[in-house]
Amino acid sequence: MNQQTSEATRWFAVIAAFGAGIIGAAHIGKVPAALPAMRVEFAMDMVRAGWVVSIFSATGMIFGMAVGLVSDRLGHIRPALLGMALMALGALAGAYTESAFVLLLTRFIEGFGFLITVITAPSIIASATTPKDRPLATGMWGAFMPTGVGLMLFLSPYIQGAYGWRGSWLVMAGISALWLLVMAVAMRGGNGANKAPPEDLLRNMAITLKTRGPWLLAICFSFYTLAWIALMVWLPTFLVEQRGLPVATAALMTVLVVVINLPGNLLGGWLLHKGVERARIIGVSAIVLCIAGPAIFLDVLPDGARFMACLVYSGLVGMLPAGVLGGAPVFAPSPRQIGTTNGLLVQGSHLGQFIGPPLIAAVVFMAGGWQGGAWVFAICGAGAFLFSILIGREEKRLTH
Repeated sequence: MNQQTSEATRWFAVIAAFGAGIIGAAHIGKVPAALPAMRVEFAMDMVRAGWVVSIFSATGMIFGMAVGLVSDRLGHIRPALLGMALMALGALAGAYTESAFVLLLTRFIEGFGFLITVITAPSIIASATTPKDRPLATGMWGAFMPTGVGLMLFLSPYIQGAYGWRGSWLVMAGISALWLLVMAVAMRGGNGANKAPPEDLLRNMAITLKTRGPWLLAICFSFYTLAWIALMVWLPTFLVEQRGLPVATAALMTVLVVVINLPGNLLGGWLLHKGVERARIIGVSAIVLCIAGPAIFLDVLPDGARFMACLVYSGLVGMLPAGVLGGAPVFAPSPRQIGTTNGLLVQGSHLGQFIGPPLIAAVVFMAGGWQGGAWVFAICGAGAFLFSILIGREEKRLTH
């Protein structure tokens, strides 16, 4: 369902929204390098340390659609600004905390701000673009996660080497506050919402939940995020424990695998812009997931080929978010439910992120080795491929 826009695309607003997503993802990427120091300082066990990471996923899994409903009601710009403010405040408070419990509370504040930002930003992008530019802009949106996480994974060791883990928190608080000002200027004069009268919140939710398209996108996205985040979390451990690599080498290889996801996202957006069918982009990504994912863990390839499988996997599977996230304006029941639809997609994404790491751990434990993880990737790839077919049929139904 296309949203009406002015004659010219407002690229400054698009860049501001895209940058907000990157900064939000960087709040996730700052954590892995900080965990060892945090565990020592706060005497945290692995479970509590894991919550420092996964509370972002839990927040989105629980509140995603509710945030989308509210943003559809209020307009998307004011909530987006609030999201950036919460990330800045949460990071600032976290930098000065002396308690593990308070640190988790500040991470919840950051996570809630992140959630608001990633739900509202796609709606802002859709409303700021012309129908011609919208597939490219909304398709590129999926690149925010690997860009932000990858940049901060790379920069965090240097920042923390000089200023400690609190330095990364202060840097991200400052960047978030500065970008809040950029967004306020870039989005001045827009309301980020459709001009039609807003639906009642419960009616908005009911309209979205009884529509097939948003569900198809959300479930397909769950398969992708489950597999991708599981690989990103466990790849360093696999490389160190199974392949005997030094920790520093394993960390660098993981950063490369994360960053190469970015060109895949951009490629997916470009293909959408060129008129390639959404279902084909998602379907090709699903096939790569089904083949390259298992190749990483099955003990049939030499290590060099396995790492190439990691790069191919992360790069080409990265096209899938562009196809899914770019579909929100198309599959939303009306422009008034784009935020709600984005909220449902975020809930699907965060459900996969929440389940993925412990699922891989459980399967590897039960199988007695890392080769058990291959089955998780194969099943996720098959599931995503099935839903690519259903998404293609639904899009043809909507456009004919």
